[in-house]
Amino acid sequence: MGDRMRFENKLVIITGGAGGIGRATAARFASEGATVVINDVDDERIADAIATLDGLPGRAVAGRADITSEREVTALVDVLVRDHGGVDILVNNAGGMLPGAKWSTVADCTLDDWNSFLALNLTGPFLMSRAVLPSMLSRGRGHIVSVSSISAVNGQIAGSAYAAAKAGLTGLTASLAKEVGAKGISVNGIIIGNAPFPNRDPERQRLLDSWVHLARVGDRSEFAAVIAFLCSDDASYLSGTMVPVDGGFHRFNLL
Repeated sequence: MGDRMRFENKLVIITGGAGGIGRATAARFASEGATVVINDVDDERIADAIATLDGLPGRAVAGRADITSEREVTALVDVLVRDHGGVDILVNNAGGMLPGAKWSTVADCTLDDWNSFLALNLTGPFLMSRAVLPSMLSRGRGHIVSVSSISAVNGQIAGSAYAAAKAGLTGLTASLAKEVGAKGISVNGIIIGNAPFPNRDPERQRLLDSWVHLARVGDRSEFAAVIAFLCSDDASYLSGTMVPVDGGFHRFNLL
């Protein structure tokens, strides 16, 4: 947790904020005074996440919306701007796979599965970023951070749609940074590698750990700390950057 109040009086939206890295990121921002909007599609998970932040300097509010729905994204941001005066920080954290989608090779990937992965991992961040921009542009300040994956760099067997969507997120980050950087808005991202994964086979986890310079899985709080850094004044001269937070995973080479 941070020992400063860098985000006091700031409104932070965290997509997928009810679990995993999103919940850890919410705790990091709340520990430094932010009002954190926990975005998810499950009311019980949102309520549970909010309860875990009780007692921290900041506070948490619910932000139920399906980020793949333009209508729901617009409605959520409109309410937040009305009630809080504007959005200071957006963390595009939600990702993975939607219910019903399947991991598959290119040869076996259906168009429905392809579109499903792109909807959650690329279209969702686009819709959220576009929705918060008017608030940020009108005030001449703001931060957008997107969470990508090592799969965007190295590819992924039986995960081509996910890898392609995350690679697209890198392009979106770079392009948006060029569009709004001179207007006071920073746009950056992080590349996750060897993150905690529920129910991962222990042998598989040991193999992954052996490929990482630090020889261990990353703690969610470590990813959250870099996200918070990118939204702080300490990162004031970073723009369009994807920061690898992977323990050295992305530099692994079999040769």
